[in-house]
Amino acid sequence: MRSYLHILGLCLLTVSGLYAQQTGGVRGEVITADGNAAEGVNIHLRETSRGTVANGQGVYTINGITPGTYTLVVSYMGFNTVERQVNITAGEVTRVPQIRLQESTEELEGVTMTGAARIFAEKKTDMVARMPLDNLENPQVYSVVPKELLAEQMAVDFRGALLSSPGVTNVMLGVGSGGTGLSMRLRGFSGADGAGAIRNGMATNFVSLSDPVNLERLEVIKGPSATLFGSTLTAYGGLVNRVTKKPFEYEQGEIGITAGAYGLGRVTLDYNTPLNEDNTVQFRINTAVQREKSFQDQGINRTFMVAPALKYLLSEKLTINVDMEYFQSERNSTYVGLANNTVISSFDELDWDFKRSYASNDITSSAKVLNVFANAEYKIDPNWTSDTRVSYSNTDNDANYLFLMIGAGTGDLEGQKTITRRLMNLPSNFNTTQFQQNFTGIHRWGDTENKILVGIDYTQLNTTDSRTQLGDYDRYAFAAAGNDPEDFVPIVVNGQAGALNRDTYVAGLAGLNRAANHRDTQTFSAYLSDVVTFFDRLNLMAGVRVDRFYDRANDYLQTAWSPKFGAVYQVVPDQVSVFGNYQNGFKNVAPGMNVDNIRQVFKPEHANQLEGGVKFELLDGKVNGTVSYYNIQVDDKVRYVHQGDATYLAVQDGTQKSEGVEFDLIANPLPGLHLIVGYGYNDSRYTKVDENNPELKGKRPQGVPYNSANYWMSYKIPYGKFQGLGVGFGGNYSDDYYFDDMNTVNVPGFHTVDATVFFEQPKFRIGLKMNNLGNEEYWTTASWAIPQQTRTFLANLTFKF
Repeated sequence: MRSYLHILGLCLLTVSGLYAQQTGGVRGEVITADGNAAEGVNIHLRETSRGTVANGQGVYTINGITPGTYTLVVSYMGFNTVERQVNITAGEVTRVPQIRLQESTEELEGVTMTGAARIFAEKKTDMVARMPLDNLENPQVYSVVPKELLAEQMAVDFRGALLSSPGVTNVMLGVGSGGTGLSMRLRGFSGADGAGAIRNGMATNFVSLSDPVNLERLEVIKGPSATLFGSTLTAYGGLVNRVTKKPFEYEQGEIGITAGAYGLGRVTLDYNTPLNEDNTVQFRINTAVQREKSFQDQGINRTFMVAPALKYLLSEKLTINVDMEYFQSERNSTYVGLANNTVISSFDELDWDFKRSYASNDITSSAKVLNVFANAEYKIDPNWTSDTRVSYSNTDNDANYLFLMIGAGTGDLEGQKTITRRLMNLPSNFNTTQFQQNFTGIHRWGDTENKILVGIDYTQLNTTDSRTQLGDYDRYAFAAAGNDPEDFVPIVVNGQAGALNRDTYVAGLAGLNRAANHRDTQTFSAYLSDVVTFFDRLNLMAGVRVDRFYDRANDYLQTAWSPKFGAVYQVVPDQVSVFGNYQNGFKNVAPGMNVDNIRQVFKPEHANQLEGGVKFELLDGKVNGTVSYYNIQVDDKVRYVHQGDATYLAVQDGTQKSEGVEFDLIANPLPGLHLIVGYGYNDSRYTKVDENNPELKGKRPQGVPYNSANYWMSYKIPYGKFQGLGVGFGGNYSDDYYFDDMNTVNVPGFHTVDATVFFEQPKFRIGLKMNNLGNEEYWTTASWAIPQQTRTFLANLTFKF
């Protein structure tokens, strides 16, 4: 057997040698106009199907070419295509002189020569650690969703953008204090405040929405992160930071038009231009208009956003950025809940008709959102940088929530499930103001480097609202029409339901009392973070934050501390790191009122995380991933218990533990092929509870599945006659989970699949996409439940100029 293998190997070597003598190859280097390596550039021989992409050094090689004369084509979007005639000789590798690419049209910032091979995989951000720290040097786990992926997936709203983030589950429109925002689950914890409420590292308003047209990227930062991001709008499972598009020094723009099922129409514009001859004043504007009907029988979604931004390069040391977002929306706000007499064990038992809304286009919620951000970055000296930041957010809401309360029928409806339509009017105003001053220093002594961050922060959150509700709209409308209340018949699930009438609704509200609420909090913070690097391989991190919380509305003061430690060792330099961290989160809880209308004072919640794992960036960054295990414990947990009447009671009664494993992989194994895979396993439970609620012990928090996953695969032909033609395929998966903390009602899991085909060229892009290809009917929940959209078709055409 061994002799046979030797003979076979000798034959293969002989054939290989003969083939090599009969064919030749070509090799060369490509650089950009500024002399940097042009990684990811497409190289192919026009007369053949042979091609490749340049590596991290801009070098390319194509072997196995039949001798002859060929045209070598070098191309990359946004740059002039270069052609060179090459002669291939048998048994030789032809050397091509260095090729320097020139810009054809000035590219948008972010489309840099890091190459298509790494366009999705590169985790480039200075925001996660608030200092320049590469992924392999950072002991914290995070993922980055770039705008290129959002374009490929044709995300038309912020929820669609978040679904691309590994580890993020149960993304849905949440409800709170009159606002409509995105709720999510991350590492077993609710992120109603953390699903995009952080913008450019600064707090905006909670329970508010935005549009993805102004997104440069999404940064999903895992674990309790209070040390650097505070506690005002973050969750223990992590936070989502929206990084907005910035101006740059070239004139460039694009216009996008998207149309789709259910009357979807969307127009976007992204335009950038310098405002003076030396390009030191730069302006960019993004805007989007969207109109859409619901996939149900009633429902609308109308949004408008405009986001101008200005960059002023005052000198080589000082840069000022100012940007603004104005977002306006009108939409239905409908939520499904369970009344106290509901007897079901699963949402499947409802046999819900997903096409029915029980709503009306006459009764909607509206919001006007303004976000303003400014920062001044000053280079003090070669070692120290100052970054001064100011953020202001204002949201005006006029919420009209429709709660569909599912109950058990009585009398003639015994054994059936009924719906009580409860309407709540909740006008509100949110204001958030934040000031932040950061000093970052970088020093190096021999084989040791020290990066230090010193910062102070002031955040003020102010909200007002006035609420009232029409507890049973249909019973009121029946009586108001002059009917005998004894003849009233409740709505049966999937049965006939009269149209909601706005005039009847307004008349019903007029005779009701209103409850006014006011929140006014100030948080004064100081923080320090230090990273010491030894021999370019070992990084040790330590940080601490102190918060002084002042609830001015209740005249209440609290102080909380948040430490942070981490270590990273590059087992294989610039390729593989092992890491571990301890992170802390906390939440200052304002006093509340209990059922007896007596003031409740709560202790600060505290979350402590231990985490460890491996990060890797292999094959010149073409394979990027993280595997980690985490354990988070929250002490003095405050829960909000549903009272069955659209109100909640705050209870601080125990401890929650959440542990799990996360894995994410982003790879470019072949030119033009991208793979994105994320998986999370989470075991989250209440481990210690108040003696008055012992049955909660061991139960899982609502809305948290054991297993969740998302994936995306796309292939774009990198060279040749059909260069730019691509297809994409991906989906989201979730296990079953519980609707309530007592784990009495199950919400079935789901697996949705999306697919797209597109054709991308330097001047235009055409895309077609089908969302929820299998037409799956599924729910997402966060205290309330929302039936999600069934199969939807989208078409997009984008012009670039």
